[in-house]
Amino acid sequence: MKNIKQYYKHLGRLVYYIAAADGHVQSEERSKLKEFVMKELASHENSSDSSGMNQAFYVNFEFDESISHHTNLNEGLAAFNKFIADNSEPGDEALLARSLSTMETVANAYTKKKEFDIIDVIKDKIKEVNFAIKKS
Repeated sequence: MKNIKQYYKHLGRLVYYIAAADGHVQSEERSKLKEFVMKELASHENSSDSSGMNQAFYVNFEFDESISHHTNLNEGLAAFNKFIADNSEPGDEALLARSLSTMETVANAYTKKKEFDIIDVIKDKIKEVNFAIKKS
């Protein structure tokens, strides 16, 4: 993925939108996200920022920042879709799959219907991006 730090920031905002789809971010959602980032994203991410921190932790930072600013859902969805369309590279399929798992983990932590409607939109975009990656 080109610019992995920005990718994780976009993912953090998107996970916030999923968690907030029912109107509130629940403590269960926040807890599941932090656990998933530690166990699944950070363990597969080899890059770190200038301070030496694993870049996957930007998901948590952006999630918390989005809670503070009540970021708009539609803007975040469009921004994530555009980012992955513009920045995905061959070999990103596993990262995108882990990202979907992140979203599903948070969605399963509390209510599900609205959250999974958002995830379905993302799945369609990821399928499109994966198809484009395979063609290149």
